[in-house]
Amino acid sequence: MPPTTACQGTVAPSPMRLRGALLLLLSALGASASEVMLTAETVARMARDRNPELRAARHLIAEAEGRARMTGRLSNPEVDTEIAGGQEFEGRVAIGITQRFPLTSRLRLERQLSALEIESAKLEVRERERQIAVAARAGFYELATAKEAISLARQQTSVAREFAETLTEGSSEGFGSSLDAEQASIDAETLGSAEQPLRVGEVQASARLAELLGQPPETRFVIKESLALPQGVPAKRPVGARPDLILAELAVEAGAVDVSLAKATRWDDVGVGLFVEGDRLRDEPDGIEPEAMVGMRLTVPLPFWQNGSGRVSEKEAARERQKARLEALRLSVRTNMAASHQIMTIRYEAAVRAQTKLLPPARTQVSNAEAAYARGETDIQTVFRARERLVQIESEALEARKSYFQSNSEWLATLGEPVK
Repeated sequence: MPPTTACQGTVAPSPMRLRGALLLLLSALGASASEVMLTAETVARMARDRNPELRAARHLIAEAEGRARMTGRLSNPEVDTEIAGGQEFEGRVAIGITQRFPLTSRLRLERQLSALEIESAKLEVRERERQIAVAARAGFYELATAKEAISLARQQTSVAREFAETLTEGSSEGFGSSLDAEQASIDAETLGSAEQPLRVGEVQASARLAELLGQPPETRFVIKESLALPQGVPAKRPVGARPDLILAELAVEAGAVDVSLAKATRWDDVGVGLFVEGDRLRDEPDGIEPEAMVGMRLTVPLPFWQNGSGRVSEKEAARERQKARLEALRLSVRTNMAASHQIMTIRYEAAVRAQTKLLPPARTQVSNAEAAYARGETDIQTVFRARERLVQIESEALEARKSYFQSNSEWLATLGEPVK
């Protein structure tokens, strides 16, 4: 008999069971990884953190920092060499080094301009982040509306099918018309077929959102925020720190530095050099004698023909253009901010009206029409017309709520607040 051990009652798992458990674990992890929970705020933050265009745009900052390391420095020194020879080993050898120095504050201005370019690159990235976040919020509301529209269509179809089944049961027992039951079944199936274009819209909205969020196309988005209307419209408030406004202000400042730099470069750099020279010349009656000299060289360019006046005029015109652009942008922001708040208010009122003034009586009318048909006081067409009107009002109410939330997103964008 084989020897017994202390762990005789324990059965080791087989390799097949281990493999199956591992596959189940991996599939569960894959399923959870392909689901992304979204709200209007998380989608904006996720777009800012994961959008592939933004990852590419952030390299602009590194590019500007690389350019900054090359500016504001002295030019490289120059080495001059001269060799001349004649008969009987006569000749001359000269070696010198020259360094050029600016007469003006050009280097300081170049460093200042490079620092402004780095800040401009950062602001360009922030502005692109704002635009991506605004687009992501709009995509979120598109997807949320599409999902809610599908749910509403399924609910309408379910109610219509229940009504058709009731009529079919009644006609089989002799309490109603079979033609009415058939018409009700056709009406229910017509509502069911309306779901297909809504599903296409959901796929399209999901694909756009996946692209903005840098997610794979098979990602399943779960909306964790309903399109319920708030208690009221947000109050007006002043514009925040919009990156495009700050960028325009920085462009004006850079334009002023650029003008100063253009004036500073009207004088080219002066060259200061040292040289060592050795000669071997015949000097009768003593013969060939060597001589050595050490000297200093100075070169000063004179701005006679190229005095830089045209470049200064160009930079001054560019500075004035940036000032005019800044004022135009400020006016545009104020105008859009006021208009977007008014549009948001109008759409909120329309959404509240559809939710409170149109939907309740439309639902009551359907109930009354069904009750009247059951009592034999009206025909089936009245019920169908009431149901058709209810379906239209429910769709309009959903569209009105989506329009409000999109207007709210646009208003936040004008304030420079794509993420609360």
